[in-house]
Amino acid sequence: MLMMSFGRCRNTVNCYLPDKIQYMKRIFVMTIMAQLVMVCSVIGQINVLHIDNNAAPQTKEGIFYSLPRTVVRVDVNIDRIENYRGPYSDFSLRFLGLKNVISANSIDYKISEITITTYPEPDPDQYYFIELGDKISKGEKDQLLSMSEDGLILGTIPGNSDTLTGSMQLKKKAEVPPDYDKDAFGELFKYSADVSVFEKVDTIIRKINIDTMTVERQYLKKTIVEKSPEQKAREAADFISKIKDSRYTLISGQQEVSYSREAIEYMDVQLKTMEKEYLKLFTGISLHKSMSFSYKYIPVPNQINTEIPIFKFLKSKGVIDLDEPGGKVVTIKIQRVGNTNTVANYLNKAEKDTKIHGFSYRIPELARVSVKLDENTQEETQCLVSQLGVVTYLPASKWELQYHKETGGIKGLKIQ
Repeated sequence: MLMMSFGRCRNTVNCYLPDKIQYMKRIFVMTIMAQLVMVCSVIGQINVLHIDNNAAPQTKEGIFYSLPRTVVRVDVNIDRIENYRGPYSDFSLRFLGLKNVISANSIDYKISEITITTYPEPDPDQYYFIELGDKISKGEKDQLLSMSEDGLILGTIPGNSDTLTGSMQLKKKAEVPPDYDKDAFGELFKYSADVSVFEKVDTIIRKINIDTMTVERQYLKKTIVEKSPEQKAREAADFISKIKDSRYTLISGQQEVSYSREAIEYMDVQLKTMEKEYLKLFTGISLHKSMSFSYKYIPVPNQINTEIPIFKFLKSKGVIDLDEPGGKVVTIKIQRVGNTNTVANYLNKAEKDTKIHGFSYRIPELARVSVKLDENTQEETQCLVSQLGVVTYLPASKWELQYHKETGGIKGLKIQ
């Protein structure tokens, strides 16, 4: 019995002492872990402030960034048509039976194409300041943000963001080639410079009386006379008929020499080219030149469903400024589709926490963009417009995220 009593603990307090020590150790370890979690959350936590004219200057270290806004770019291609009257146009119906010819020199303009595109630029109303804090390590600061050259935020995922470059002017006008003048007439109608004079021979008879005799003497007088327009036109029409006869003789096999296929094709092409050049003397020439103009428009909420003038178009002058007289006004109109209405209503009803914010981002609005000259000339498309949508923010925590550079919306998100 005495030996058995040595195996039991008569003092109950001392009996449970090892268990209490283990319990205290567990509490201590859990407390240390909780403190480490709190420290890590403080280290990973950042605060993002919206900057405007009324914001107080910040004394803490940080980084500025901007969300993009959408700029609508309208590219207009103009077809400049220069019509030049042929030197023999008055005789086209009489000698060739042609009716639809250019009767006077003129310059006309026509809108050939309207293209609507968008591109981003920094929104001056959406600049933000990121408070980094003293507890963020240097390595975290170095890899905190990826940004474009003009300050647009692209994300926090290292090496996974595209660069953003480029800017547009308000109006870009293509260089207009110089007009053709009288000196270029020979280049347009190169066969108009053919021989336009001929030698005129007149016989002059003189009578000379010698005593009772009368003697007649003949003299030949040669002069150079310029051909009349009718004579030139008749010769050109006759030459066109000769060219047609020559082509018929060539392709019908009536020529005396047996030419190769390549030689016949070459001669036929040359005869066709010569015939067209001579026909231009009667029909005239139309030259087409392309001109391009670019305009930009920044949509704003108070101009929704409103036609905004961007330029004027006049058929005789082309694109003109809005303050010039005459012409038709070309307008642009933005219409909201309403895909962000539900999110906007929810955010308006939700309680706003103004203490600490994470990264701000956009939810862009889908809009219908139309450019209109008249009922027959208009262009319409749909695109995302950032500034017509919603701006909200993430919770204040450490995130790995990537933005859509065009809209400022979130492309990828990872919670650490």
